[in-house]
Amino acid sequence: MDSSISLLLTPNDAMSLIRRFNQPDRAGIAHIMAVIGIMALALMLRLMVWRWHEMYPLGGDEQEYLNQALTLLRTRQYVELRLMRPPLYAIFLAACIVAFDLLIQNLRLVQAIISALTVAPLYLLTLRLFGDRRVAMIAGLLAALNYTLAFTATELLTETLFLFGLTIIFALLSHCTTSSRWPPLIAGVCLGALALLRSVALPLLALGALWLMVNAGKRAAAAFVLAAILVIAPWTLRNYLTYDALILIDTTGAENLWLDNDPAGREAVKRQLYALGDDMAARQRLAAERGVAVILANPDHVIAKVWREARRFTALQFFDDMRSRPAIWVPPLQVWLRLILGDGLWLGILLGGAAGLWLAPTRRWTLVIAAPWTLYIALSSLIFHVEPRYRLPIYPALIPYAAWLIARLSAWRMPTQRRMPAIMAAGATCAALVAITLMHRPYVSEAWRLAQKHFYLWQASRAFDRGDMDTARTAAGAALHLDERSALARVVLARADLANGDADAALDTLNAALTAIPDHPYAHLLRGAVHRLHGSERAARRDLEYETASLEDLQRWAWDVFRPIAPPQDDLDIGHLDLGYVRGFHFAEHGFRWTTDHAEILLAARSGGMLELRLNGDRLPGASLPEIIVRIDGTEVGRMAVPQGWHTVRLPLPPGAADDGQALVSIQSTTYRPRSIDRASPDNRPLGVAIDRARIVDAP
Repeated sequence: MDSSISLLLTPNDAMSLIRRFNQPDRAGIAHIMAVIGIMALALMLRLMVWRWHEMYPLGGDEQEYLNQALTLLRTRQYVELRLMRPPLYAIFLAACIVAFDLLIQNLRLVQAIISALTVAPLYLLTLRLFGDRRVAMIAGLLAALNYTLAFTATELLTETLFLFGLTIIFALLSHCTTSSRWPPLIAGVCLGALALLRSVALPLLALGALWLMVNAGKRAAAAFVLAAILVIAPWTLRNYLTYDALILIDTTGAENLWLDNDPAGREAVKRQLYALGDDMAARQRLAAERGVAVILANPDHVIAKVWREARRFTALQFFDDMRSRPAIWVPPLQVWLRLILGDGLWLGILLGGAAGLWLAPTRRWTLVIAAPWTLYIALSSLIFHVEPRYRLPIYPALIPYAAWLIARLSAWRMPTQRRMPAIMAAGATCAALVAITLMHRPYVSEAWRLAQKHFYLWQASRAFDRGDMDTARTAAGAALHLDERSALARVVLARADLANGDADAALDTLNAALTAIPDHPYAHLLRGAVHRLHGSERAARRDLEYETASLEDLQRWAWDVFRPIAPPQDDLDIGHLDLGYVRGFHFAEHGFRWTTDHAEILLAARSGGMLELRLNGDRLPGASLPEIIVRIDGTEVGRMAVPQGWHTVRLPLPPGAADDGQALVSIQSTTYRPRSIDRASPDNRPLGVAIDRARIVDAP
């Protein structure tokens, strides 16, 4: 029978059947490979940001969540925060600590992976909505390459986990049909968990139920609602038994209604709430009553606040942050990634998503889920207050539409008369959003001035390299004219004064720089070098302590910049007024410094002298002693294992080392991390050998 059939098929017919048989498999494999590739790209960006943020301290809310998780692990009891919040994130952190240790970078790494995994349900959601793999890939890329999401993943806050769960729920709801059995139940369970993570998810219960009623029938809607209620109900019961009142999940909504709308301010309201102690029921009742009362009594104040928050909602997060905190140094690569993949993609998602909501063919999903959810997040933020992370929940709603619009623009056709009203509405919406954004801050003019300023600063730097002080001064003056607060421009002018031997003029310029931006580390360090030159040790120490105020390698910066006013010394107290003569060390502690794997010291030298180093090889029990190689001007003069305790070693200067009156001492060391020996240690630095003093002495 098989042979007779094969005889009836031509070779072309057989190939056609084979292609049809294999097509679903190939399409499925293509989808999987596309998702894996985009997730890998997302993980690469997130790991890069994760590494950059290793030294970032925890913020206030982050520390509160971490402390709550640690309390849960130590006491086996859940303890409320001062402002009651849902319980799931503290439980999540506690589980991560048990599984992956307390090291903050490990917890951030878990969130980076979760953030990268969010690409998968977003891809599936977009594919379901538009049935176009190209649109789904664009949506995945908008999430994968999004610096805002990568940055958020490094914060121990609820947003990353919330977005992951929210996107899964959207993807499940979009796949529910009348024949669906398990997706509505799974979506309901996920929604219940999401509400226990952030109660802002609760309105999705009604939106999801409505969507399922329209798209999958009453049974699916009932299953969805019941599953969510069953997940939330135990916590509601716990609250009732604890506080003898109905608190569905937390008191955040009621308390923020009062905190954010009372003209007296948040701190004054907090004091009244905290005066009620742990009576969360009384706090919820009082906050709800007072919140409604202050809104009704102060409509002008509330309207002004809502308008202010509306402008902040569309604002450019990273541009604003860098402008409002100019003393904080950010590497150039991070600056560009923040502006292009952070603020740039935010604008693309906001405007493209808003236009797509009007124009995309998925009218049912738009009207029932995407548009109501986006409006709810925006309006609730305006009623309370806006922080950049509070607008993240609209990303899963808008990204598919922005991706669809990008794909459509690549094949644009003249719109029909029937489409013109939607196009006009989309254009008006985007124009309004752009206008609100520019009302918050004149971004275009500010960006142009900043570009000009940094061009002049670049010209000044090039002039310094050539030794052309007049051109450097002129370029710095032009930069200062564009930005009268510019500490960088004043530092350039002070460097020019120092190069011309006018330390007093440089000190005046640096004082002006710190009046404009009080915490700028460059100005503090250079002023400290001037004070050190004048012998004012106390003032110098106060300024040079700003070495710790930046994530930039300020030892290397001082090494290059201090040279005109910091001739090397033959006796250097390491860890005390040593900037400009050391690099490759950790911050000073207790009057000494630890080396990294490679550190350098610049000393004044003379012929026939010897290098004397005071070293300490102390390490935790179980760690091998540090082994070091010492070189002077590139010539090896000794290698040794450094024992525990402070002791002094002497090494001869190689021939010709003092010909130019100075010696460059290089110390290469094996390193260890204290945390690798003691998991309770908070110190994860790569430590080499401790050095307290370096000097050149006469040979015996």
